Amino acid sequence: MPPKSRRRKLSVEVSEEILALLDEGQVIIGDQLPPESELGEMFGVSRTAVREAVKSLAAVGVLEIRPGVGTFVASPRPGLLRSLPDNDSPVSSSDLMEILEFRLIFEPEAAALAAQRATQQDLDEMARCVDALEKGVAEGIRPPEDLGFHLALARATQNSALVDVSSLTIRFYEQDIYLPDSLDVKGHREIYNAIKARDPEMARQAMREHLVEMAPRYRGTDHPSDEN
Repeated sequence: MPPKSRRRKLSVEVSEEILALLDEGQVIIGDQLPPESELGEMFGVSRTAVREAVKSLAAVGVLEIRPGVGTFVASPRPGLLRSLPDNDSPVSSSDLMEILEFRLIFEPEAAALAAQRATQQDLDEMARCVDALEKGVAEGIRPPEDLGFHLALARATQNSALVDVSSLTIRFYEQDIYLPDSLDVKGHREIYNAIKARDPEMARQAMREHLVEMAPRYRGTDHPSDEN
């Protein structure tokens, strides 16, 4: 368990280093990043840490991975990642429940708004995230697209304030110890289908049901790190 925690911490540090390059104007939207090996040497970390960081930034729309081509800067708005928590400071199940309560207030309405405003590009990204989550569940892993779906939905509202507020969703997934399952895939697909159908009420209800189904995982069981 400790080595995994350290690897995740390194990936967050690499994410921050990449964001710093954007802040300083060393890379701008449309630029291609150096290959993983070069970034690893630049930041003094392994290619694994770089790969995890790139996937995390791609999941929230800052970077775009083009298979067989490279990784490109996709968004000039990396600000929401500033709230990524320090993985050396785990949160308890009660903290996660508080964030989940926030999500129950925020995300159903965001889903309803997305059903009205999502572009075709937004729909394509959400569909990609659903398919990637289904594949990840089959492999027994949590793909970045589990979080990426919820952030893509926030972006589909076309409201930058809602995108910034969705940073709490990042904090939730960074501390969540439970792997997604078939219910998560089903929930994401139903939300996507409602947004694609341009049905705000159906999208609102699908998101609410998805989050309510998640709640029993976090009630009454502390994060394992709290026992130490």
